[in-house]
Amino acid sequence: MHRLCLLGCVLLLAACGEKAPDEGAIRVSVTYGTFKPACVRVEAKDAQGHQEATDIPATQFKTPQKPEVLVAVRRKADWDTALSITVSSYAEAAGSRCSGAAVETFASSSLTVVPKEYTRFDVTLLAKDGDSDGSPTGVEWAGISDCDDTKGDVRPGAEEKCDTAIDYDCDEKFACADPDCSAKTCTDGDLCTVGKKCVGVGEAAQCGGGEPKCKQTAGQCESVVRCVAATGACIDETVVEGAACDPGNKCVTHGRCTADKQCVGDVKTCNSPLDAQCQESTGSCNSTNGQCEYTPKPVTTSCVDGNVCNDPGFCNGSGVCNGIPTTCAPVDCKQAQGCPRNGSCFYSTDSAKLNQPCSENNSGTPRVCRADGECVAFPYTPSNFDPNTIPGGEIGELRTTGAVVFDTDAKTWTPSGSGPNAGDVTIKTLTQPGGAPEILLIPVRTLALGGELRIVGSRPVILAVYGDATLSHDILASGRIVNGAPVAGAGGNQACTASQGKNGTYSGNQGGGGGG
Repeated sequence: MHRLCLLGCVLLLAACGEKAPDEGAIRVSVTYGTFKPACVRVEAKDAQGHQEATDIPATQFKTPQKPEVLVAVRRKADWDTALSITVSSYAEAAGSRCSGAAVETFASSSLTVVPKEYTRFDVTLLAKDGDSDGSPTGVEWAGISDCDDTKGDVRPGAEEKCDTAIDYDCDEKFACADPDCSAKTCTDGDLCTVGKKCVGVGEAAQCGGGEPKCKQTAGQCESVVRCVAATGACIDETVVEGAACDPGNKCVTHGRCTADKQCVGDVKTCNSPLDAQCQESTGSCNSTNGQCEYTPKPVTTSCVDGNVCNDPGFCNGSGVCNGIPTTCAPVDCKQAQGCPRNGSCFYSTDSAKLNQPCSENNSGTPRVCRADGECVAFPYTPSNFDPNTIPGGEIGELRTTGAVVFDTDAKTWTPSGSGPNAGDVTIKTLTQPGGAPEILLIPVRTLALGGELRIVGSRPVILAVYGDATLSHDILASGRIVNGAPVAGAGGNQACTASQGKNGTYSGNQGGGGGG
């Protein structure tokens, strides 16, 4: 029991005797249960407005084994004999004063102070503190009651623990949803992750981040460390010998793990250059890209590049063979297009050389370029003879110095002095089918007339000119009037086996050609 006296109702604490003072006093008894208040306040006042109070912190409770605080309230001389007493309990104290909100408050009715006697005012506190953590429960008060009176570490103002679903500080929020847990370490039942922290705000906050509890040793061939979700235990798996791995060197292939946790492989060899003619046979491997690199042979090294259109050449100093392109010989009437796979040149027609002179054949026959690119005697083939079969020695020159008549029957030139020189021309006879008259063929290289050329007789004439023909005078083979009578032109008025042509007519000094 702790007995205190309010001497003259002044905030002065002193031991009270068992005997009441002569002027009398009020004996206040405060009994508490499992909740031991941190401080008790006793207030006294009278009807005249006098009022005094005293605070008794728990450190001044004299008998902890008996949960009771006794206070004697003595009346001042100028106070009324009737006093009202108020007793309040507190969960907090600051030094010698009660602080915070009162947990419980009990007020007496008017109590009369009787001389030489104690007037009693007994108070029993109702608040409980089953876990002795200093936080009351079981009463309604302005402060926060203990939200779990069975756990001493659960109370208002306690440090929030962010790794459980328990509201330690009694603010109706727990774990990461409690603002006190922001950015603090937490757990969410994941035993295989450590170092998680609360992220987010309010109800949306979560326990996240962290790192694996079971650390994997660096190295591809190290055993895999597995975490058992149910217990959080770390277990090393067995290393698989021969498992694929990356040696970290592009020049080492088929990487595989060994029993001693090493990654080994096969060293790449470089002995197959792309061009053995122009590259050294043995090279080195580039560890960055795994490619074989070969030293080029000197530029003086001869080689064959494999192109059928190229002649053998030389290495270029960079490991490549450069052949010498095959030269295509010029061909009359054509232009070279390239070289096919058989190694020979191929040509196409040169349109610019159409009808232009080209090389003679062995017979000496002059030739010209035909549209198909062939070098031939004529740019076309007549229907009644082949100009390519005429020997070059039979191709002469037909030159006249004045007007001349050629008789196809007699094969003569009149006057002879104006005709070609003997031996300058060759007159060839060609037969025709169907009973038609023979044809006289005169092949010439040059046709140069000094006057009119008239052709007469019963046989037709072909002037085959190999080359250019310059005509400054007429060549006449038409019918004419001789001594007042019509005469057919050369080869005219001929009979055919199947049908007969009509004679030409003469009227008014004009002749008409016959029809066949």
